[in-house]
Amino acid sequence: MKKIVYTSLFVLVVLFLNIYIVTSLWTPSHKTYYIHENIIANVDEPTTNVVEDLQKEYDNEDIKAVLSIDNTDYNSLVMQSSDNKYYLYRNAYKKNDGLGTPFVDYRIDLNNTKKTLIFGHNSKYKEMPFKILENYYDEDYYKEHKYLNLTLKDETKKYEIFSVYVEYKDFDYYNLDFKNNTEWYKHITKLKNKSFYDTGVEISEDDEIIILQTCSTLKEYYKYKHKFLVIVGKLVS
Repeated sequence: MKKIVYTSLFVLVVLFLNIYIVTSLWTPSHKTYYIHENIIANVDEPTTNVVEDLQKEYDNEDIKAVLSIDNTDYNSLVMQSSDNKYYLYRNAYKKNDGLGTPFVDYRIDLNNTKKTLIFGHNSKYKEMPFKILENYYDEDYYKEHKYLNLTLKDETKKYEIFSVYVEYKDFDYYNLDFKNNTEWYKHITKLKNKSFYDTGVEISEDDEIIILQTCSTLKEYYKYKHKFLVIVGKLVS
């Protein structure tokens, strides 16, 4: 009889732990990964330096930028840590959160780079930080929302999107090492030529770019293990 009771208790404990772990990982915390229309409203005393205000608000200096999309109310915190794993499943309070928080590739110096890589989660079944990006499969949506804004500590950079595509085998867009401008221009031309549609945006070897990456849910790519929606923009101001 005791054995049955102990076994039952053990099963209940394991069940409770599983529920706790799943809940803690997949339930977003208060003011967590990204906030749409009122990200700035969460700052008690806004100043001209939004990023510093947010770092104080969240008590987290890993907050490096705010990403926004023109003609939408979308605003997202952008983090950066010492690797590309930490914010996959953590929010801006550094708490476990399965939705994660968009983050910049750890290899990048935001004050000195020609390429900014930002990663974020997406899902077919629930709202995720970068789910909005799948709207760019539609060229008409692109035409109304072709500009991305990245607000840093000292400036806001505006990028014009010039390429939208899904990658499943060639991950060269991760590359940050280029020997010269010719090699760099060849690289960004390759990214432009992969686009689902012609954006009509001209590029040059002097361009600084931003890349947003998230999982693609397009059924055409379902069979591939890795399939990422890649959105590329060039700095315009």
